Amino acid sequence: MHAARALLLLLLLLLARPAAAGEPRFVPALGVAWFQRSVGGERRDASGVALELRLEGRTAPQVGYGVTLTWGLTDWDRAAEYIDAGNRAGSWTTDRFADVEAWVRRGKDNDTQGLRLLGAMFADFLLVASYAAVPACYIGSVGGATSHLQLDVTGSFHLGEGPQDAWIELGAGAVTLPKGLADWRNGAGPVVGAGMQLGALRVGARVLWSPPALNTASEGGTVLTGALTASLVR
Repeated sequence: MHAARALLLLLLLLLARPAAAGEPRFVPALGVAWFQRSVGGERRDASGVALELRLEGRTAPQVGYGVTLTWGLTDWDRAAEYIDAGNRAGSWTTDRFADVEAWVRRGKDNDTQGLRLLGAMFADFLLVASYAAVPACYIGSVGGATSHLQLDVTGSFHLGEGPQDAWIELGAGAVTLPKGLADWRNGAGPVVGAGMQLGALRVGARVLWSPPALNTASEGGTVLTGALTASLVR
């Protein structure tokens, strides 16, 4: 995670000025993520959204490099759990408002309604604060959908230069796999990718393979991650 934060800082610094020809450039991308885990002959697949930050450059006309950070959002079951928790919190708070209102109305029978209104003001204040859990759960569902964070370092061979290009890339990557809020597992393995650029449109695809010996996934097995992304480059 320290490496990921250092990379993000470097990429933000590069954003401060446009890259000249031949200089490293920062490329954000959006696309489709794919996540697969194979355990004991059983394969589990999931797909979703890939958010990508990439630093790339050339060391020679046909030789380049890339450092890519990918955020994979494919765990929709866990995201649904966060949303359900928000819905439950909203329903519970609404029910408690109704209980407080009913409690105040009962004060008419014994001349304690004034005191009950005062108590209801404090109760309502606390209940309004509890409503904050609802948007927090909804926002947290984005993090809940996270299946992996991946950092790759690759070298690439290019068939062209400028706005018309195609390439293949090979390298290594590290991936972190969230099992719970404070329980993150890790993995590593080789990375292979390919891509092309037509004018301002850049399309790239990469796959990481992490065998059981190179990952600490909660259920063991082989982990495969992939991303197909597109971006507009300057």
